[in-house]
Amino acid sequence: VHFWTNHFAVSADKAQVVGLAATLEYEAIRPHLAGRFVDLLLAVESHPAMILYLDNQASIGPNSTLAHRGKGRVERKLDINENLAREILELHTLGVSGGYTQKDVTTFAQALTGWSVGNKRAKEPQRPGQFSFREAAHEPGAKTILGKRYAQEGVEQSRAVLKDLANH
Repeated sequence: VHFWTNHFAVSADKAQVVGLAATLEYEAIRPHLAGRFVDLLLAVESHPAMILYLDNQASIGPNSTLAHRGKGRVERKLDINENLAREILELHTLGVSGGYTQKDVTTFAQALTGWSVGNKRAKEPQRPGQFSFREAAHEPGAKTILGKRYAQEGVEQSRAVLKDLANH
């Protein structure tokens, strides 16, 4: 438990992560200790503590429905956030010298767009504080990551990448 909690560390320094940091261990790590790494990886990366810690809820595909709706109405540029993708590649799976490029990080970040946390004010039915996939924020289209093409749509695209990273 200590090894995996340290490996998949999140910090409670961010106010929105304070109440969720400990739940990562109990909800994502402990249930998968005796299982397969792929299941542990999928549980940890989709856990609200990890998503909020690495700001993926703010990651929006530049060609997504949400970005198109926000053009001219939103002050900040709606774009991807690479934090989660980089952390997964660099620290959680392949390592610092794992053979990935900046292009792989950017493209993987696009695949991870839409990974968010449910809130009660959302228009779509969501479970507050639980993983939520926001299709409108997802960058559409096939992605090539580490030389492999991922044509899956929506949340299945990034899950396929995570499965391949776990098998690597």
